[in-house]
Amino acid sequence: MYHEIMIKNAVDIMQGVGPFSHELIRGVSIHSRTAKPGDLFFALHGEHTDGHYYTKEAVMNGACAVVVEKQTSTGYDIVVNDTLYALGELARYYRSLFTPTTVAVTGTNGKTTVKNLIVAILMNGNTVTSTVKNYNSLIGLPLTIFELNGSEHYLIVEMGTNAPGEIARLCEMARPQIGVITTVGPGHLQGLGSLDGVRKEKSALIGALPADGFAVVGDAAGDISGPNVTRFSLEQCTDIEVTETGSSFTYLGKRFSTPLLGVGNVYNCCAALCLTTLLGCDYDTQRDALARAQPEPGRLEPLYAGRLLIINDSYNANPASMKAAFTLMAEFKRRSIYVLGDMLELGTDSTRLHQEIGAYAQDKCDLLLTCGEQARWYGGKHFSNKSALIRHLLSILSDTDAVLIKASRGLHFETVVDELLRRR
Repeated sequence: MYHEIMIKNAVDIMQGVGPFSHELIRGVSIHSRTAKPGDLFFALHGEHTDGHYYTKEAVMNGACAVVVEKQTSTGYDIVVNDTLYALGELARYYRSLFTPTTVAVTGTNGKTTVKNLIVAILMNGNTVTSTVKNYNSLIGLPLTIFELNGSEHYLIVEMGTNAPGEIARLCEMARPQIGVITTVGPGHLQGLGSLDGVRKEKSALIGALPADGFAVVGDAAGDISGPNVTRFSLEQCTDIEVTETGSSFTYLGKRFSTPLLGVGNVYNCCAALCLTTLLGCDYDTQRDALARAQPEPGRLEPLYAGRLLIINDSYNANPASMKAAFTLMAEFKRRSIYVLGDMLELGTDSTRLHQEIGAYAQDKCDLLLTCGEQARWYGGKHFSNKSALIRHLLSILSDTDAVLIKASRGLHFETVVDELLRRR
């Protein structure tokens, strides 16, 4: 943290009860092992553990205080009603100390790539702080905000959601003046209920913008409107060429090339070009940034094991991103093998959507191999575990094949990629 905050002030900001101390908070930590001297440790509830079990370790490592929901024996407790909400409140206050132009990017698909492209373009001549890794949640976004130091011209944040109200809460913290909505599709239906629920949640970004703000919204986001909304579309791109080494296209009469693969990434480039053009960026800056762009690990990432082409798209999966990956695979003049796992968080529509994607996939590929509880509904050759899948895959591969590896993050299909790279 660039601006240090006194503990007693933080207690007030978070509406907690704790020590009336003038000691300064120098950083924020959510992991006791990595807590540093002067850090404020937040005891958050995790899927598999609870930060309240690790408050003593945090203090031993130098934490100046711990934010908890129930009293512990550390002697440094700040007791609040909800530690996650308290983290957001402190981040909201910290953000108010700075004045960067803030861009928030959301969407069912493409938000990380679009965020990266916007950052790459705006970095020319500007100081930019942006979301790193997958810090796009009620936990991750505050950690990004605490990286601000006052020198930034731009803060570029990614916003994810799997429950109603999360986008609005993230906007309270980040205070964006500019919004980007890439796509709206059937993702996180378990929490958002329906496609209309997804669209309503994403649209909350538009409603959170100030009167003098603006947004760019893709045609793949559907009917989202509002004041100062500019639409972008893949139809603005012509002469699209996709190969194993990248993509090239003409956008509004100007030629661009990028190492990013597929028509879906051309659409992502279109989003970044639309926004940065509105911000006054010139063609040379945009062209050079797109030419340097590299895929995020696990997101349509091309890898080679000898001559074998592996498309590592193991970071996440939903119906729209599945279809985008299949469209890319169709561009390669190789035998295509799809290795697919579950699409998670699809709620009551899960079986139907897996069946639909399976039928779609079988028309596109030469071989369909599956693994996962819901993946059996794809209708391919199904395996009960990844070890059996990997053994079969290795036994049938040819160096001229193209293999797509894709599943939701929870299935850890990156291990399949690792085994192919190791054994080929």
